[in-house]
Amino acid sequence: MKITLLTFIFLITTLCGYSRHITGGEMRYDLISSTPFTKTFRITLVLFRDENCTGNCASMPTSVRIGIFNNDNNNPYNGPGTLPTLDANLYRSEALPIINIPRCIVSSPNLNYTAGYYAIVVTLNNNINGYTAAYQTCCRIENINNIAIDPSTNGAGATYSTIIPGTDFNNVPILDNSPKFEKGISILCFNKEFTLDFSATDQDGDRLVYSFMSAYDGGAAQNAGNITPSIPPYGSLNYSNGFTGLRPLGNSAFINAQTGIITGIAPEAGRYVVSVCVKAYRNNVLITTHRKDFIITVAECDFASANLNSSYINCDNYTVNFTNITPSPLNETFSWNFGDPASGISNVSNTENPSHIYSGAGTYNLVYIVNPGTGCSDTVNAIVKVYPGFYSEITSNNPACKGKPVLLRDLTRTNFGVVNNWHWDFGLNNATNDTSNIQNPQFVFQDTGTFTASLIVGTNLGCIDTVYKTIKIVEKPTLKATNDTLMCAIDFLQLLATCDIPGNFTWSPNYNINNTSISNPIINPSVNTVYFLNFIDPVGCRARDSVKVNVVDFVSINAAIDTTICLTDTINLRVESNGLLYNWTPENIIVNPRIKDALAIPTAINTTFYVQSNIGSCFARDSIKVKTVPYPIPNAGNDTSICFGTNATLHASGGVFYSWSPVNFLSDITSPNPSVINPDAGFIDFVVTVRDIRGCPKPVKDIVRLNINRIIADAGPRDTAVALYQPLYLHATGSTNYLWTPVTQWLNNPFIADPISTPRDNIEYIVRVSNNIGCFDTDTINVRYYKIEPDFYIPNAFTPNGDGLNDVIKPIGIGMKTIDKFIILNRWGQLMFSTTRTGKGWDGKTNGITQTSGTYVYYIEGKKFNNQAISIKGTFQLLK
Repeated sequence: MKITLLTFIFLITTLCGYSRHITGGEMRYDLISSTPFTKTFRITLVLFRDENCTGNCASMPTSVRIGIFNNDNNNPYNGPGTLPTLDANLYRSEALPIINIPRCIVSSPNLNYTAGYYAIVVTLNNNINGYTAAYQTCCRIENINNIAIDPSTNGAGATYSTIIPGTDFNNVPILDNSPKFEKGISILCFNKEFTLDFSATDQDGDRLVYSFMSAYDGGAAQNAGNITPSIPPYGSLNYSNGFTGLRPLGNSAFINAQTGIITGIAPEAGRYVVSVCVKAYRNNVLITTHRKDFIITVAECDFASANLNSSYINCDNYTVNFTNITPSPLNETFSWNFGDPASGISNVSNTENPSHIYSGAGTYNLVYIVNPGTGCSDTVNAIVKVYPGFYSEITSNNPACKGKPVLLRDLTRTNFGVVNNWHWDFGLNNATNDTSNIQNPQFVFQDTGTFTASLIVGTNLGCIDTVYKTIKIVEKPTLKATNDTLMCAIDFLQLLATCDIPGNFTWSPNYNINNTSISNPIINPSVNTVYFLNFIDPVGCRARDSVKVNVVDFVSINAAIDTTICLTDTINLRVESNGLLYNWTPENIIVNPRIKDALAIPTAINTTFYVQSNIGSCFARDSIKVKTVPYPIPNAGNDTSICFGTNATLHASGGVFYSWSPVNFLSDITSPNPSVINPDAGFIDFVVTVRDIRGCPKPVKDIVRLNINRIIADAGPRDTAVALYQPLYLHATGSTNYLWTPVTQWLNNPFIADPISTPRDNIEYIVRVSNNIGCFDTDTINVRYYKIEPDFYIPNAFTPNGDGLNDVIKPIGIGMKTIDKFIILNRWGQLMFSTTRTGKGWDGKTNGITQTSGTYVYYIEGKKFNNQAISIKGTFQLLK
């Protein structure tokens, strides 16, 4: 039979020109001419290409497609006459200049960018809101650090657009030329100071205001092919890794709103999308918004630099610590002049991170030079202010009432200068009217809750601090007067009042009270009286409470009846009384003798408890007699063991009445000596509940465990076989004691679980397995002895027809320890079956397909009982 294997390999390749060479862009417009009804513009798209792009890069596009949209209705523009084509050809290319190259830079990046220019001329009808010109493409270069790129969209695309203004407030067309960004590109080294020039010029002289903003994505663009841009507005990129459109280079980079210059400390090495918006104002009226988008490269370069904070201030002490914000191994030597000649020789330092103790309070000029006297030196100056003794503190009336003024006071003190700067924030969320810049403001909170007010306080010398105050606003003050009470007619009583807000108290009526204007007056009414308490704080917060005083001439008392309890139990001593104070005796066996219903633990057979109840100087007495009776002492007997299939008898004592559980297998659950009949194997915990008739009403329990031992002997497999000279390792389980018989037939030890037999003929071994209380069981194992050498044996044919007879072919090992390999091949050498598992065979199927009748080859490897390796091969027939 001849088999031909045909392998078909299909390669499906989609070629798509992604624009991963594009690193940025800018859309501009220039006014060519105008009529009372139209304006004609040259619209120019500038694309920036990274000439160092490797891998999946395309060249600068030879043409682009620009879309124009009417901002009055967002529709694509349809102008007068024939609309000029919106496809613009590349008409000029130029290299971008590399600027701001640091001195003595090492590992300088090889930046190489090209600007490509595309232009169309279009006449636009005058309208109100102007027009948007846009170009869309996919995709930006790969591995951008500050944005998340969706692989399903081939990367993050880009939209470059500009807004052409319409008419002004007087409906007069605005004649305008767009700002034009500078083209220079700076070298940025990670964790170093940098300057990026995103400034623009405006030939109309309009005032320009700059800001960061989120870059646009590419809309529906999937490749570098020309598409008609989608209508505005446009979606933004998804920034990631802690970056945003407003912080594209991290929190240490800032843009000057007046100049467009970006400065700061560069982030980690990588690529970052930066989008700058410039707004053009004419006569203080916004007329257009213009954008530039560029992917900035931050390189793993370095240069020596001195970089400090612009100023340092210490208002705590005279010590100031200094360090270079952008350290570098290229900063090899250092020169510090702290501007403090009065400090003598300590006024200078050549250490990298010095500390200086200034000689007195004042403002000092700090000079720091890196690598002084070399070609790679750098110098920076900073102002140092030292004015120790600045202590910030605020206070307020707190808590305060909703709708009433909160009086905040600044208690800040300073040893130098004057405190002259305050900015309060009263802590309301989403509010703009909760601030003040005066020293001691008032503020009215309209809602209850807890608020955190803050004060930024400073001096004319620059000391500044922020302090916080938690203010609790409540519906009304928390006023608490003495609880309603009783008093003896011959006594005096002091009332008590508290409030969580400072203020004034007033009591009424003015009846037998020593002072109505204090929080703790003393009263002596002769009749029942309700005293009312009124409270008011300095800003008008009010609250009211009352105390009802009942006046009595005697105390009523009635203790519970005498009783009997079980010895060691706790008893609740109850009494009915209108008293306010209580005293029980004897105190040594009472948990708390000063409460009305006390707990006691009597230890004697008979105990009398006495109680006195007081209302001031009025009192009364009563008593309770308690008798104790011991608990019965139960005994369920000793734990015991029996053999499975036998019965047992339980023995309990200690009481008069008995109750057993669980009820299973018991002959009588109320007898002290019930029989346990045919219990299941395992163990049973029987619980007996005992009662007597001596007076203790509570039952007591005890437990006894009955172990039911069931022995199941196991001598191993029912039948086994050994070859010539092969030892047989017997193994029995089931308990602790073993006896193999016949004891004299080839056994090394018949009294252990694992004897070794060296049989010389067929034999049946019987093992008796028992425990120490006489429970036992037996099992047998038949040993067939083959007077042949150890080997593998395999049938010469099998019939895998599913009749349950001879359906599987497998080797039989006589005297073999393991089967290491069993494989079956057809007559063409193809593998039909393979296994390393003892006892597993072939059912005549390969990959689920039944094989044809015929001759097959087998090969077997294994080890004898003495670890000697053998292998055999042969053939057999598959019959159907």
